[in-house]
Amino acid sequence: MKSIILARVSTEEQESNPAQVMRLKEFAKNKGFSDSKIYEIEESSTKAYRKKFQEILDEIKKTEGETILFVDTIDRLQRSFRESVVFDDLRKEGKVEIYFYRENLHLHQNSNSSELIRWDMGVMFARSYVLQLGDNVKRRFEQKRKAGEWTGPAPFGYKNIPLDEEKRLRKDIVPHEENSKYVIEWYEKYTTGEYSYKKLAKEYSQKGITTDKGKPVHQSFLHFVLSNPFYYGVARSNKYGEYEHKYQPL
Repeated sequence: MKSIILARVSTEEQESNPAQVMRLKEFAKNKGFSDSKIYEIEESSTKAYRKKFQEILDEIKKTEGETILFVDTIDRLQRSFRESVVFDDLRKEGKVEIYFYRENLHLHQNSNSSELIRWDMGVMFARSYVLQLGDNVKRRFEQKRKAGEWTGPAPFGYKNIPLDEEKRLRKDIVPHEENSKYVIEWYEKYTTGEYSYKKLAKEYSQKGITTDKGKPVHQSFLHFVLSNPFYYGVARSNKYGEYEHKYQPL
């Protein structure tokens, strides 16, 4: 009978995969499995498609007979009910048994209703955690919006600078030393009515001016810049609409 150990982390704050593997190897050994295949995964369980997770599923499906799967906790395996459907079908077919170490839960072909309900409850709590994280993110972004902060990359003509080296996600946006001058020139020339996007693109491409991605200045890029309200103090978000930002207008 084949056995698999699954260890998964999705953030640096979580307990490491090696710690999970060490604990599960000892647990599997006590159950009579000393040569389990080990999968150490570093991917979020909330993704629609999980490459490594799918590899485990494929291996279970193609293996003749039953596979014993050892997992540290329910939320290391799943945080939604879509995986429950797949694993429950495999369980009913006698293709997989699952040991959840911390919950002291063993799922198998003849699991009773109490065991299955405990599984469902564990998934529900794992899903609840994900939903709460999502709510926290929404609240944090809403607070940033009210404070006039922009959470995306700085547009052309600006640059991101760290306010705190230890907290890398905290950044400010300030005008770029060179590119901000080009943005101002484009606005000034375009408003004269003597410059089209095509003429501006030709002139600045010949000067060797490039976008943040190193590509030549082209008409669509200039249209995007000159129609972006960020340069006169308004941030535009697909989710939150337009709001005044706190950064220096160009």
